[in-house]
Amino acid sequence: MSELLFYRGLVALHRESHRNLKFSPCSNYRFSIAVNSVPLTGVEFFEASRDLPILFSCSDAKRYSPLALLSLSNHGHGLVDEEGRWRGSYVPAFIRRYPFAMKDGETVCIDFEASHFSEEEGEPLFDDRGENSKALNEILRFLEHYEASCERTREFCRQLSAAGLFKPFNIQVIAGNGKPVRLDGLYVIDEARLRDVDQEQVYRLFKSGELAWIYAHLHSLGALKGLAKRQEQDVALGQAKEKAQTGALN
Repeated sequence: MSELLFYRGLVALHRESHRNLKFSPCSNYRFSIAVNSVPLTGVEFFEASRDLPILFSCSDAKRYSPLALLSLSNHGHGLVDEEGRWRGSYVPAFIRRYPFAMKDGETVCIDFEASHFSEEEGEPLFDDRGENSKALNEILRFLEHYEASCERTREFCRQLSAAGLFKPFNIQVIAGNGKPVRLDGLYVIDEARLRDVDQEQVYRLFKSGELAWIYAHLHSLGALKGLAKRQEQDVALGQAKEKAQTGALN
């Protein structure tokens, strides 16, 4: 399973012990504010690239994985407003699937500490016979689609890694506080090396639609400036509010 990040009390969903559990969908994304990036699948690259930089991390085992950069801060992001609404144009599926997850591609899990669950209010997860409710089946379809997208993305990264198409991405940007922030330990696809890939592999990437993923990723790097600008505006707004509150007290 992907790193759990903001999941706190993950347990396997059980037909008997959770028989009376109900689920209330919620568009409040404040549960995600403590992280600065989340995993992303290839099929999301197009929509995410509009305002989120897409970069790659690399594990100790040299496995590359794409992520959506939500902030230039070490901790937390500002893409959620005070009411919990998402401020960007695209909410990554990793966030949208919360408070559900799937372990080992087959075990459905829930964050039992999430406010989405109750035995009093919401859509039942199981019917009177203990069978999956319509709501739960819809959630399962989303999770299965997400897991399939993750596996396809892992294979995509394996192929690019084997072709030597990743390169370190080290860049310094000015964060919202006016101080330079250096992004280290991240990777991008090397466009120059891509031009030298043999035609057969390029054709496979084109036929699968994954060549377009590559260019969506490269296009997304321009969103770094927008991310820095948004943080600059947020810092300025926060300072203005603090100044106004201080003036009111005086």
